[in-house]
Amino acid sequence: MDISALLHTHIYSAIVLGSLVEGETTVVLAGFASHQGYAPWWAVTLLAAVINFAWDQTLFALGRWRGDWVLSKAPRLRDGVQRISPLIHRRRRRVVFGVRFMYGLRTAGPIALGLARIPWPDFLLFNALGAVVWATAFAGLGYAFGNAIARVIGVVAHYEALAVLAILLLGSMAYGIARWRRGRLRATRAPGPEGGADLPHESMNH
Repeated sequence: MDISALLHTHIYSAIVLGSLVEGETTVVLAGFASHQGYAPWWAVTLLAAVINFAWDQTLFALGRWRGDWVLSKAPRLRDGVQRISPLIHRRRRRVVFGVRFMYGLRTAGPIALGLARIPWPDFLLFNALGAVVWATAFAGLGYAFGNAIARVIGVVAHYEALAVLAILLLGSMAYGIARWRRGRLRATRAPGPEGGADLPHESMNH
């Protein structure tokens, strides 16, 4: 199997899948891949920013539309919503911009912002700015320290393609695990008015 050809063909698909589950890790690896010549840096950065922006827009819309229902089905998100709510009322624009950098709040944060009825123009603008800065920072980290990353993970230059292949493996494994967890939750869902499955556990980081 020609690993280099495989990476050139599927690297963007792997970035899409991986960014939805392990956002930061995938984007750093994508930056490393661009350093090694498998994709242009601007392309992986733009793709990561678009995915991050679209994901947060989706969660925000869900929070505005059915936020209370989401929390009733996924009580684990309630703590995160309660943690971030006081900040929203004091610094809503900063929270919209920075929520993607807040550990443990990547899912709960945008939902809380939707529940708080943040105006759409504010969220659109500062979500876009935050996504661009986030993607640029992590992809830039992977690109700037490409050689150092290769040394840390113990890959010699002759086999650098194997290191970048981690992007494909990460994306595929993350997608498979997410589908398996959803299947288990559906299979074990209790009947009756109190039944129901939680949403998938918070991830991305993207």
